[in-house]
Amino acid sequence: MTQADRQFQEGMMGPFSVPIILKNARGKQFENIQEELFSVANEVKFSQVKGWSRDTHMLSPDPFNSNIVVDNQCSNFLDFLEDTLTEYIETITGQAEFGYEITESWFTKTLKGKYAHEHHHGYADISGVYYMNTNQEDGNLVFDNLHSQMSGNYIFANLPGKQPMPLQNGLLILWPGPLKHGTWENNTDNERMSLSFNIFVGRKGYRE
Repeated sequence: MTQADRQFQEGMMGPFSVPIILKNARGKQFENIQEELFSVANEVKFSQVKGWSRDTHMLSPDPFNSNIVVDNQCSNFLDFLEDTLTEYIETITGQAEFGYEITESWFTKTLKGKYAHEHHHGYADISGVYYMNTNQEDGNLVFDNLHSQMSGNYIFANLPGKQPMPLQNGLLILWPGPLKHGTWENNTDNERMSLSFNIFVGRKGYRE
């Protein structure tokens, strides 16, 4: 008898859930993170990526070949990220020790009428976002259901196709890089500001 047989229980199963973690910076930690990130972001010249729709969000310079939080030594944010990343990976793998590298990081500004088109960061092990400025109504992050391949099935077409995430200042979200996501349109006058990044795990990198 296998371990799976011994632990067998009748009932509905959901074995292919997608691990997503949400953590909020609070108190003095939140204040320190906000201060250091805005001190960098306020010096940035934002622009749209060439070839993207003019309705999309604006990014810091050369977003996918730069590492703005590492280059600017944003230690308060990096400590918060490391704590959250450790919990995320340990929960999934059972391993508390690992090497990782933040390969890219960039700021995103989303003005009224703008949004992020659906995409993924498939080359990254883990992707994430930290919300610096949101009024909680300026365009939620939305994940695509990995089971969308069954959308043509009469029964499974009833599964939710999209999963919106909450918006809150100081909120950090981590997810698997290949997971498709985008944002709803910002229909408010608030300029939503966020920090996005990609991480490779188990490789010699920024911190070990």
